[in-house]
Amino acid sequence: MALGAGVVAFAAVQAALGALSAVTWWAADPVYEDKRERLARVERSAPPGAARVLLLGTSRSGNGFDAGRVSGASERAGAPAVAFNFGVPGAGPVTQLVYLRRLLADGHRPDVLVIEVLPALLSDAPAGPIETRVLTGDRLARDEVELLAGYGFPADRLRRQWREAAVLPVHAHRFKLVSRVAPDALPWSLQTQGGRTPDPHGWRPTLVDQVGDEERARRTTDAAIEYREAFAHELPAGPAAAALRDLLALCRRERLPVALVLFPEGTTFRALYAPGAELRLQQFLAGLSAEFGCPVTDARGWAADDQFVDGHHLLRPGADAFTDRLIHDALIPLLKSQAVGGHE
Repeated sequence: MALGAGVVAFAAVQAALGALSAVTWWAADPVYEDKRERLARVERSAPPGAARVLLLGTSRSGNGFDAGRVSGASERAGAPAVAFNFGVPGAGPVTQLVYLRRLLADGHRPDVLVIEVLPALLSDAPAGPIETRVLTGDRLARDEVELLAGYGFPADRLRRQWREAAVLPVHAHRFKLVSRVAPDALPWSLQTQGGRTPDPHGWRPTLVDQVGDEERARRTTDAAIEYREAFAHELPAGPAAAALRDLLALCRRERLPVALVLFPEGTTFRALYAPGAELRLQQFLAGLSAEFGCPVTDARGWAADDQFVDGHHLLRPGADAFTDRLIHDALIPLLKSQAVGGHE
């Protein structure tokens, strides 16, 4: 009797979670859903007439862009706006394309879209985009699985992961569910709290304002090891570069004003680029700018080495300085051009 009741209860939980996953990303992709909920609050509270700026990016932008500073600075400049930081660890152009499609389908339509470009994620690695390490089938809808298969992701693995999540969602999402209720019970690598920042505008600053030289050197070495494989292959090239172009094509179809930003990198990180990569990158970005009419801000040299944790993630003081300059040099001119030119 007890066994039968347990089986029924287990089946009921599976069915309930499966139904929940059909209408929300709360269990399947909690970082996305938590960010989306915070974005919705910012949109609802935006003053009348204020433009809505959305930044899609990686952990670099998650750490490095204090979106809440946009409101005051833009108001003083006569181009009022509110901004939200949708920076997600590991989210290169393929993930950004998936997320923009979801946001548009859910009715989120920014007045200005800023896309972070992390050049290392545009590497043409034999195993596919670097994003394959983190963007798995259990985080996707069925149509998204097929979309990613077209960008060099392992289709069979994605389909298997998606099927497992559809049939046994409690098992597939077990670490995500535990991370929601008892994150400290999991190692950091299995936690999915990246979207639950206390900042209402999505910023996730570093926990410290400075690090010692020894710790910075250690973390910089770790970052170099992490990205060495990406820099060993041609960039920008391959499926990831194609995904960025397709992302801009989607923006053009949706008539979304868009800008590209390369976030700051320390001198040690920039030294990882292979010979010839810089020229190819500049030519690629110039081509995108000409084809899609999007401005490109290359801010890789905007921060000194002591403003980073690890050569490419900004400490809080560095994030403050970078944010203010990005607002002044890139966002306000873009906002003013849109106010003058208008868009539907």
